[in-house]
Amino acid sequence: MAPQAPMRPRRILVAGVVGAVLGASLALMLHAVVTHTPVEVSPRTFALYFTIFSAFGAVAGLTMEAVRQLQVRNPDPAYHRYPRTSPQAPLRHNPDRPSSPGASSDDD
Repeated sequence: MAPQAPMRPRRILVAGVVGAVLGASLALMLHAVVTHTPVEVSPRTFALYFTIFSAFGAVAGLTMEAVRQLQVRNPDPAYHRYPRTSPQAPLRHNPDRPSSPGASSDDD
């Protein structure tokens, strides 16, 4: 078995910070949209939405990078057989066989 790549917590934290920045920018964009409408929203609500969007962005960034690193570390060789972006990756279904018993074929 090949040695596993070590987890890189710094990259995970950087991904979390990037996610938080993206969430915060989305919150600021929505704030700009709402301020140009006739709806009145309290500043406390804006602060709450800013916090929520930033936190969810951070969690999303942390999760995606941690899962990516765990996928790279997976020792199962069948898991790494085909790269996901390869155009030569096999199809998920067999095109020679109909998908259901009642499906028609093109040989008619």
